[in-house]
Amino acid sequence: FNVDNTDEDSFQSTFQNAIKSVSDAQMESADLKTRFELGDPGVTLEQVTIASQQASIGFEAMLNVRNKLVDAYKEIMNMPV
Repeated sequence: FNVDNTDEDSFQSTFQNAIKSVSDAQMESADLKTRFELGDPGVTLEQVTIASQQASIGFEAMLNVRNKLVDAYKEIMNMPV
């Protein structure tokens, strides 16, 4: 059984990029919230709300992917050899 490392690297890099994207969205949301609270005229309530929702949806999606991966791992570990 031969596993091609490019597939593994591709999955790993894709997953890492997705995690980074979610993290960036959360940091941007927090930054916009802080700027809005401090009265920055360049930040609107709509921008803060949209950024917050994007970060929330991204986090929920990553959480669901993680849960599916954990379930798949558990299922594989319970398979008879």
